[in-house]
Amino acid sequence: MKTIVTLLFWLIVSAGFAQQPQLPASRLMGIWQSAQKDLHVELMEEDGQIMGRIVWFACTPHRQMADYRDDANPNSTLRSRPWLGLKTLDNLTYAGNNEWRGGQIYDPNTGHTYDAIVTLTSPDRLTVRGYWKLPWLGKNLAFVRLSTSNAVASVKQ
Repeated sequence: MKTIVTLLFWLIVSAGFAQQPQLPASRLMGIWQSAQKDLHVELMEEDGQIMGRIVWFACTPHRQMADYRDDANPNSTLRSRPWLGLKTLDNLTYAGNNEWRGGQIYDPNTGHTYDAIVTLTSPDRLTVRGYWKLPWLGKNLAFVRLSTSNAVASVKQ
């Protein structure tokens, strides 16, 4: 009996050492698909903060992704930017409890920028809350993980 207890003790201790702690930002890295399956966003770390960029989106049959420009942007000098590769999520920092705050989300459909909270609800699901002034004045977008890679070999067309 003593041998079994000793063996269990060492198994538990070795399992604890074998498991590497995962840095908060690394839990978000990768490609995420919207619940509507019409948008793919790559999340990555930049200067210690989380940012996201568009890597694919559904478009109308008569247009290609390369044709879409940021023409709703209130800043006229930015209206020629392509949607593909556009940074839409920026400046998020880890706040604890699988939540990143303090950032902004940009909607190229409207040209509006909102405050953002990102919550990792499971290892492969996250919620992005875009809001104006107060978190309860906003909307949630759900995403599922497509890839844990933080680099896209080629942008899909």
